[in-house]
Amino acid sequence: MKLFGLIFCLVLATGSQALLGQLAGTNPLVRFHTDLGDMDVILRRDVAPNNVANFLAYVTQALYDNSVIHRSPPNFVIQGGGFNYSSGQFHGIPQGSPVVNEFHLSNTRGTLAMAKVAGDPNSATNQWFFNESNANAGPPASLDTQNGGFTVFGRIINSAGLTTMDTIAAVPIYNAGSPFDQLPLMNYTPPNKFTNQNLVNVIWIKVIPQVVAVTRTNATTVRVQGRGQASTTYRLDMSSMPAANTFTSSVNVMTAADGTFTYDDPSAGARKYYRLAIP
Repeated sequence: MKLFGLIFCLVLATGSQALLGQLAGTNPLVRFHTDLGDMDVILRRDVAPNNVANFLAYVTQALYDNSVIHRSPPNFVIQGGGFNYSSGQFHGIPQGSPVVNEFHLSNTRGTLAMAKVAGDPNSATNQWFFNESNANAGPPASLDTQNGGFTVFGRIINSAGLTTMDTIAAVPIYNAGSPFDQLPLMNYTPPNKFTNQNLVNVIWIKVIPQVVAVTRTNATTVRVQGRGQASTTYRLDMSSMPAANTFTSSVNVMTAADGTFTYDDPSAGARKYYRLAIP
């Protein structure tokens, strides 16, 4: 099944170039697809480039696919990126080199930050967390000042994503031994052995491809510019109407090493809508 990106681009006969809202610029967008819903997150490459590159390295290798939310202290954070679960056991996700701390943005509600080792600001590797509350920025948690400040490198972009975060946070927690002493488990009755179906699974995290600009180059041709994961083939769907069931024409486009692509549509007519599919 193909899941579609958030962006629709309307090409008007005037030929003006449209840059699309908050996604203009170079900040990538990713989707966390979980058992309990999706969280779409804009990654702040503009303020935390090393941490965004580190996170995307794990995403590109699909290391976060079929991982679990392994820690969920109430009214604080939901944490993942460190483990998956199979054959009745937790398994650590391979860790890359630590990434330099880049604290610039406050740990407010809905932000995505890197977890790290106590007493070492530059120790973040694969684990991340979502901040549930604005209170995380100040006492008693003081995530903005503790251990050099926890690097915020992304933010949930819509209310649907925040609802998913809150739904995960509301799952009851159980002590399965450190580091799983605040483990969220769904539909679980102790002391039974929990299974994968009880865990909150991050099924996958993927870059959402974006149409970022359109330009009319002549009477019939429109240039579509976009970005996604580097060196990846995406399906670009086209329609003369915005209704979902009218996107019956498509072409494949491939991103370059920098994640960008350009496609010249020679049959755009007066107006056209475009969307990109997540593979």
